[in-house]
Amino acid sequence: MAETMKKISLVLLVLYSGPLFSLETVRVKNAELKDLYLYNGSRLDVTPEEGVIVYIEGIENKRVKLKIKSTGAIYLTSGVRIDNLRANKPIIRLDKFGEGRFEIGFSLLGEKKVSGQHKKQINYEIEYLN
Repeated sequence: MAETMKKISLVLLVLYSGPLFSLETVRVKNAELKDLYLYNGSRLDVTPEEGVIVYIEGIENKRVKLKIKSTGAIYLTSGVRIDNLRANKPIIRLDKFGEGRFEIGFSLLGEKKVSGQHKKQINYEIEYLN
């Protein structure tokens, strides 16, 4: 099976919670994959630095944790499965301005044509650590 895609944007749905002072997601920079060619059995690894970047704001010098919630198979499109979602550093410390960012990488796997709902939202939570 061959899939040719000129440009794909991977969008993460933001779900966050903070115990007393809420964290705010300022923006999300999506991964831009150009001239993507995947076939049954092929794999493309996207490093966290080249993947999705989530910019956040909160209380300065506080530690923050990112937890990615993915259940079941997640398909970007028919025949392309997202696998191995991971943050470069799942725990970061916000800077003196209360800003920080998480870099998220993943793998894309080429599969035989699949049926059913292909696009599924990827949820994550950000929270302060004590």
